[in-house]
Amino acid sequence: MSPPYANIDRLIEDIVTLPSLPGAVAELNATLSDPDCSLSDIGEVVSNDPAIAMKALRLVNSAYYGLGNEVGSVEQAVNLLGPKVIKNLVLTASVFESLGRAAEGLLRHSVTTGLAMRAIIDHRGNAVGIDADEGFIYGLLHDVGIIIFHEFLPKEHERAIQMARAGEKPLHLAEIEIIGVSHAEAGARLATTWKLADRLSNAIAGHHVLDACLDRKYRPLAAMLHVAEYISARSSFEPLPRIVTDTDPNIWEEAGIRSQDVPTILGRFFESLSDTEELVALAA
Repeated sequence: MSPPYANIDRLIEDIVTLPSLPGAVAELNATLSDPDCSLSDIGEVVSNDPAIAMKALRLVNSAYYGLGNEVGSVEQAVNLLGPKVIKNLVLTASVFESLGRAAEGLLRHSVTTGLAMRAIIDHRGNAVGIDADEGFIYGLLHDVGIIIFHEFLPKEHERAIQMARAGEKPLHLAEIEIIGVSHAEAGARLATTWKLADRLSNAIAGHHVLDACLDRKYRPLAAMLHVAEYISARSSFEPLPRIVTDTDPNIWEEAGIRSQDVPTILGRFFESLSDTEELVALAA
């Protein structure tokens, strides 16, 4: 029996309604594209969305940012951190809003994959054009397609999960067999719908199969995201109960990670795990 959806376009057309980009992020992107915008303009945009502003303040005061002194207002955060960090902060807060629908295990997996991706980017020294905070966002969003499937195709996705648990094939391949589309494809389409960077949508699309990257130049970034997910899953933060992420040894080379890099990356990751519960609570 062939899967019901031949491609992502058919899936979106027939059943899935992707959430729109949170207004605060869209407005902030527009404001930051104006060369005449001021820090007060940026602060006003963030403050106009109370839910995002509150999450952003909770995040900036978390151990993840480690500022030491409490930040009491959005205006103070903007002046202290600057536009680029604020953009990452607001997008992270918005992603947490989306992840609030996730099962607790998937939420922890997303957060710890973000922490692992941050550790990789920290070690690689921005070698792929993103900073550590952006890397954290990549990890948060990498499995958002699973949330989409849970919401719109719960029975079909449960069948794919059971197939993966039975050891017949990895989850993304089971999804393709049963649904016709993988969670990586669905997540990448969400990133595209939100008009996020091409490199982010490519990394999400290719984090299981590098050839799924529409642009080959983003394969190293997708490979890093794959490694980050592998580190999370092998550290007992599986995306779903009894679903273990496996990896191809060649992925590490594509990610630019040498064997001598692994202890440092893992050290950074394990040091950051103390931030997990606080970050998970932010999505609640």
